[in-house]
This record gives sequence, C-alpha cells and structure tokens, in this order.
Amino acid sequence: MAKNATLISAEESWISVLEQMEDDMARLRRCALDSEELFELPTSWSPPEDVGPLPSSLAPRAQAIFMEMQELAVVLKDRRDETARQLRAVDSIPRSMSSTSVYLDLVG
Repeated sequence: MAKNATLISAEESWISVLEQMEDDMARLRRCALDSEELFELPTSWSPPEDVGPLPSSLAPRAQAIFMEMQELAVVLKDRRDETARQLRAVDSIPRSMSSTSVYLDLVG
C-alpha cells in the first residue's frame, strides 16, 4: 500500500509542476502579444526538486508542454528580432540639435 501512496504523491506533485508550467506558457503567450508585459518576465527557471521521475501517465501532458515551449521560442525569437530591427532603425537616425521634425519610414 505504501508504494501506491508514493506513486499517487509523485503524480500529484508532478501535476502541480505541470500546471505551473502550463500557467507559465499561457503567460508567455500573452506576453508575446504585449510588449510591456515582456519586461516583467522572469529571466531564470529552476527545475522542481524532490518530485522524483515523471510518471509515465503524465508523459503526454509533459510532451505537450515541451512542444508549446518550442513554438513559443520561435514566437519570442521573432519578437526579439523585430525589436532589434526597430532599434537599428532608431539608431540610424542622425542625432542633431535641429528643431526640424524627423520622420522614419519603416515600411518603405
């Protein structure tokens, strides 16, 4: 009976970890659309401790989270690249002490 209780405890622990990861993925998706929220993202992650190996019954859920992470990595990379292009465009504007307005055409 103790082994069964241990399996349930490990599964419950992993369910909690996976739920947190799913919440993080949802937040990342929102952040990918909202530039302001991107600056509030944590910059590091620590793997869970003392949960043991992932139960095989939760492997499909963990795999789905992993696939979503890969998709989000592409989206966030695209956002980063777009931001870098915008920064390069801003940096290309000559800096002078003129009172003339400067307009920058990013499309053409």
